[in-house]
Amino acid sequence: MIAQITKTSALVVGAAVTLISEGSSGLISRRSAIRILGLGALLVGARLAVDFTSAAAYVYPEYDFGQFWLAFLLFIGSLLVVVILAFVRFFQRRFIESLIVLALLCMPFSFREVVDRHYWKFRIHKSDYQSAVQNETGPSPKYRVFNWGNRNTHLWGGGYIIEGIVYDESDEVALPLERRSFQWINRRAHPSSSDRWVTTLPERYPACKRIIKPLGEHFYYLSEEC
Repeated sequence: MIAQITKTSALVVGAAVTLISEGSSGLISRRSAIRILGLGALLVGARLAVDFTSAAAYVYPEYDFGQFWLAFLLFIGSLLVVVILAFVRFFQRRFIESLIVLALLCMPFSFREVVDRHYWKFRIHKSDYQSAVQNETGPSPKYRVFNWGNRNTHLWGGGYIIEGIVYDESDEVALPLERRSFQWINRRAHPSSSDRWVTTLPERYPACKRIIKPLGEHFYYLSEEC
């Protein structure tokens, strides 16, 4: 993700340098080029604020006081500022500058989410998970599910997502169902009601989406979204 931002920033800086050099030929002024660079930085910064506040609200819900919505309003406001400035430059017949400013609107959407919220949440609880696994008295390979619960995915209801962390010493939980060993399947044949979603496919599969993300040291993030 950092590489994506770096690449986007490099493109912006490169474009700014090009614009400034073109300023001497009269196509666009140096001052306008610097202003455009500032607008690009504003849009990227606003997008990063949205990503960080959204991830922080996910990881620390007890400290969520609406920071995400403030960042989101800032992001929308930044987009509106750029759109308004583009139209102002258009009516001033500064068409090249107007097109460049409009092109800036693509910048905050040119990279995916910056913060891996799932890994962040896992990291702050990792020591607890490791302690629980070490205290397991069952036979090896060890297996343990740490449920994160479920939540709605739409404001108006209708969708849900179940999440959790799985420790699987055999790493077979990451394999497709048909590639898991008979021994693994047999050991997980009677899971608790809260852990059943991990070892069985959802009723509406493949309409429901299953994500398995390795986190290292036999830990996996799992989610099921319907």
